[in-house]
Amino acid sequence: MAFVSFSSQQVVKNTTQISNTFIEEYFHESGDSIRVYLYGLYMCGSANRYDNTLEHFAQKLLMSTDDIKQIFIYWSGLGLVNILSSEPFIIEYLPVKTGMTKIKKYSENKYADFNSAMNAVITGRMITPKEYHEYYGFIESKHFEPEALIMVAKYCVGLKGADISYGYILTVAGNWAIKGIRTVEAVEEKLKDQTDQSNVITAVLKNLGSKRIAEPGDFELLAKWLDMGYSASVIEKVAKSVRGSIQKLDTAIMKYFEHKLFEQTEIDNFQKTSKDLVTFARELNKKIGVYYEMVDPIVTEYIIPWTTLGFDRETLLYIAGHCFKTSRRTLADMDNLIQKFYKQGITTIKAIHDMLNEHLAVDGAIKKLLESLDLSRGVAHIDRDFYGTWTNEWNFTTDIIDHVATLAKGKTSPMAYMNKILASYREKKITTLESAKKDNYAPPTLTVKQNYTKHNYTDEQYKSLFKSLDEVKY
Repeated sequence: MAFVSFSSQQVVKNTTQISNTFIEEYFHESGDSIRVYLYGLYMCGSANRYDNTLEHFAQKLLMSTDDIKQIFIYWSGLGLVNILSSEPFIIEYLPVKTGMTKIKKYSENKYADFNSAMNAVITGRMITPKEYHEYYGFIESKHFEPEALIMVAKYCVGLKGADISYGYILTVAGNWAIKGIRTVEAVEEKLKDQTDQSNVITAVLKNLGSKRIAEPGDFELLAKWLDMGYSASVIEKVAKSVRGSIQKLDTAIMKYFEHKLFEQTEIDNFQKTSKDLVTFARELNKKIGVYYEMVDPIVTEYIIPWTTLGFDRETLLYIAGHCFKTSRRTLADMDNLIQKFYKQGITTIKAIHDMLNEHLAVDGAIKKLLESLDLSRGVAHIDRDFYGTWTNEWNFTTDIIDHVATLAKGKTSPMAYMNKILASYREKKITTLESAKKDNYAPPTLTVKQNYTKHNYTDEQYKSLFKSLDEVKY
């Protein structure tokens, strides 16, 4: 999903349009805040671009990703954007509404203690009346205890400092509210769990090579991994092997979970096997005569399915060499050949050799037959089709075939003539050489009246006949 995009209420056009209301009411904000908002507005017009990412934002604006997050959290508090997800961080732009919209009135006495407590927590800046109203609205709409929100604010100040934006506070509280954490007791339990897990998440971030402080989203991911059945030690070791962002670690753990790998030894074996398969994929590509910079997709799409079918690496390399010699120099061509081998129960080099020897033996028999017919040409595909039908489908023995060859010798198309004779034998149920010698075969002519009982068939009956013929395998 794109990092920033328009909500369904926004109209996407070819130009980047700035609302007059935004200019009137929000242009007094800091320069960085305006830059982030406007660049995001521009990128919303290209939501499907490959570079519509938080990292690209940071690179383009020469800012840190954390600073950009903070600014969008601030704009979220003002109702200009909506934070669809905190991990990954995804923003949706909302229509700009006038600040003259009527604000719901809350009893000052009701929230007097809350105001004092929040003011004591956020000491790095002044809390505006609008901010207080946002807190009140959150408390009442989410049924969040005021004292619990103060505790969330203290937690956020500990992470980001005393000038923390209220949008960040409400985002954290909102994520917890979704999980049913709305009371002082529930927040205390949540903070206690995070305190207990702080050493783990700190070690994870360190192993990833990150120097930042753990944020609520990090704890949420850790809780997810623990609930999936992974121990803290395994998570820390995987982080050390992955290195990079915590999202990269999440991707790795989800892959292991998909393969039902939970213990470190299982993961290590999987990693070793994966590396071996990558090495083998490069070797096989070289054998078949192709080159790919990234071979991971080849491992997934071809190598693993082939090994699952029962082909070992030696056999696969042998087939790849055969494909190279016969100009089948794509993995798709090789896969097509492998599927044909598999359907015939051929999955080893020995089985391939046996098949080739059998094929050569058949070609030898056909060549001998052609010579007996005074034909000096090589064995053709039609010859193999004829011979395969005579021997495998009609079950005629070589002595009968040799006898018929003597009858066909000297004919214009002797192989076709043999086929006609053998077809007549099959129709007459002639299965022995003695019966064949007694038969006086005469080729049919257009003027000869054939002796058969006439039938009138319906179109459906003809369709049924040809459908059954389509199912015949040659």
